[in-house]
Formats: sequence, C-alpha cells, structure tokens
Amino acid sequence: SSGINAEYGVNISTSKPGKHGSAKCNFTAIDLFTGDKKEAISPGHANVDVPIVTRLEYTVMDIDDSGFFSLMPNEGQGEMREDIRCPDDGEGEKARTMFNDGKDVMVTILTAIGEDRLVDVKENTKGN
Repeated sequence: SSGINAEYGVNISTSKPGKHGSAKCNFTAIDLFTGDKKEAISPGHANVDVPIVTRLEYTVMDIDDSGFFSLMPNEGQGEMREDIRCPDDGEGEKARTMFNDGKDVMVTILTAIGEDRLVDVKENTKGN
C-alpha cells in the first residue's frame, strides 16, 4: 500500500526464513474508509505502524446549508464537532432524512489518521 492508511487486519501469516533472508509477514487488511482490500509484505523483524482509531457517538444538533453537522458528544466523550460534513451516500442520506423528519438522530463517527467517517446512523429512543 502507498502512504499511511487506516486499515484493520483480517489475516496475518508468516513464512519461514529462507537461506538468504529473514522470515516475512504477509498482512491482509481492509481499509476503514474505502472498504478496499490491501495486502503488504514486511520483514519479520520490522516494526509495523498501527493507527489509533476512535469510535464515538454524537447527537446531531443541526446540519447546516453547507452540509456540515453540528454534533454534540455523549457526556464525557469529547467536544462539540462542527467540522464533519454529512456525506451524500446512504448513511448521510439516512441522517439527513431522519433529522429533517424531526427525529433525535445519533451518529457514530470513526476517526483515524486525521480522517473522520460516518459509519452508523440511528434514532435515539432513550429520550434524554
């Protein structure tokens, strides 16, 4: 893979060292943001970077005319966010429709390597 990506491993295998080198590790992973399958091979003695991934739920307070959310975090889980755009895909459309219908909308945002992604939308039925 090129550059730093946020991926989760689905398979890691190792090969035995050959007579001219060290063992190799074969990584198969899924990109967290695109869903693309990636493969990488690394020497067995090498360090591998692991992204720090956070998954937080927010209440949608508003979706402005530019398409950005105003998100209120659950208590004790971070700060108000107004820098995440509501995507035009399925989850974004679901959030927009539910919000416009007057529902109390909860979204789950995945954050890794400086990128944010809307991964889940649901109605808050707990009634804060």
